[in-house]
Amino acid sequence: ELMVKGGVNTYSEARRSINRPGGSSIPLGRVWTEDLTNTELDFNYIATVNKDFSEDLSFKALVGFNNNQRELTRRRVTGNQIIQAGLYLTSATSQQQSNYDFHSLRRLYGAYFDMSLSYKDYLFFNLVGRNDWSSTLPEGNNSYFYPGASVSFVFTDALSIPDNILNSGKVRVSATKVGNDAGPYRTNTNYFINTPYTTPAGTFTNRAGLLNTLRNPQLKPEFTTEYEGGLDLKFLNNKIGLDLTYFHRQSTEQIAQASLTRSSGFSQEWVNVGRLDNKGWEIGLDATPVSTASGFTWNMYFAYSRIRTEVVDAGPTGEIFIGGAASTFGTIHRNGQPYGQIFGTAQAKDDEGNILIDKDTGMPFNAAKSTIIGNPNPDFNLGWTNTFTYKGFTLSALIDWKQGGDFYSFTGASLVLRGQLGFQADREALRVVPGVYGDPGTYEAVLDDQGNKIKNTTPVTAFDSHFTNGWGAYGADAVNVYDGTVIRLREVSLGYSIPKSVLSKTPFGSARFSVSGRNLWWKAPNVMQDLNLDPEFLSEAADSNIQGFEYGATPTTRRYGFNLSLTF
Repeated sequence: ELMVKGGVNTYSEARRSINRPGGSSIPLGRVWTEDLTNTELDFNYIATVNKDFSEDLSFKALVGFNNNQRELTRRRVTGNQIIQAGLYLTSATSQQQSNYDFHSLRRLYGAYFDMSLSYKDYLFFNLVGRNDWSSTLPEGNNSYFYPGASVSFVFTDALSIPDNILNSGKVRVSATKVGNDAGPYRTNTNYFINTPYTTPAGTFTNRAGLLNTLRNPQLKPEFTTEYEGGLDLKFLNNKIGLDLTYFHRQSTEQIAQASLTRSSGFSQEWVNVGRLDNKGWEIGLDATPVSTASGFTWNMYFAYSRIRTEVVDAGPTGEIFIGGAASTFGTIHRNGQPYGQIFGTAQAKDDEGNILIDKDTGMPFNAAKSTIIGNPNPDFNLGWTNTFTYKGFTLSALIDWKQGGDFYSFTGASLVLRGQLGFQADREALRVVPGVYGDPGTYEAVLDDQGNKIKNTTPVTAFDSHFTNGWGAYGADAVNVYDGTVIRLREVSLGYSIPKSVLSKTPFGSARFSVSGRNLWWKAPNVMQDLNLDPEFLSEAADSNIQGFEYGATPTTRRYGFNLSLTF
């Protein structure tokens, strides 16, 4: 059997931004327009073979070739100094300039196969493989192969286990390797054209400059190898189902940005990170505790995941500082530590964990060196779905629980700095920071004549406590790191399917309507009092390798919806 299938996914946007004259930042006004087109072409050429060697043994093979192309164009023109209010066109401005004219082209060719063998419908073996050729990697590194294999065994069928003991049981193991290329234009460091400089005499001087990120001409593809084992069970007449999975995932040569010494002329570079390990458990439990003859059912589903990560090899120095919030404050990958730790300044403390206080100021001071101040990776995630059905009605509710996962909050730092939270209402009382006296020169506790530590008794004002180097944005980075534990009522929905008997005299085959609400309630117990910040809405993109930073997230919103579904 031969098959060819393909598709085109494209979209275009025409953007316009207007700053009317009279504002403080752009008093003469500004208009810019941007045209964006993004197109992806994907075609697959597939040959399939099915063969039954006997009544018990069957074979299926698939061989294919994939052609993928992604193209992006962006053009932006800015007009400054609007000539006539109300006429907001780039041509109706005194000065026009092209900010950028960008074109990106990325091609990927892949050849792949998928072979499966089954024996008596209870023993299955699968073998897959793929080789890709990428245009985004340098010649010599742009061809890479990755295979995979899996075996599954339905032991209840093979051993003829009675249904009254176990309805279904399957064990599975697999080993899979996956390759990935880089984004476009990460291998060659190039100049870009700047806006020409105009002298007072009107002479134009063309300019070009280097990018701040150093490209890597030896960039290699990244690979992820995963070993997985699982057990699927159903018993008590399928009223209870258990899906248990353990996995160990190893990622090598991951493509990431690392900080560079600014004296090199660059701030970051593209690198291949040595090795990252992930291992964990995923558990799914499906249960139907109530099912009556009248049609009422109550179904529960629990989805639990617990993942632990470790940076095994971060290169020659044993660590890679990715950056993020600042040049010395951001995400770090360090040998022996979990992935993506928060790295920054912390208050100096003694060996017992007491904050060291400068006796002259009554305020804490920072430790001599920056350190890891938070782990953004959660301890576990748990989802609990309850579904009730009765005579066409369906009521469903999903509760999420994320335990742990530290994050730094710029919103909290800014509000504390300015004294805008409820617990800061008392601005007149003096405060004594809990801690012991310490020496800012030696970073050690000061002892009295008997060799005992001295408890801090130096009072400070609210201004000194929050606006200077105590807490808030001017304090150590660690004082604005919070535990991101959050429990959330993710979604509630109520639907009704109209009986077919009611629709028999209508042109509709089926009719169903439902109402729903999302993010109806949440509680983050370990976020600072009065901050009312949802830890889920952090700021970094998932593919940035930076995690655990909140840069001023918009307030959490609730969403309500209504759906009507009709078939004819």
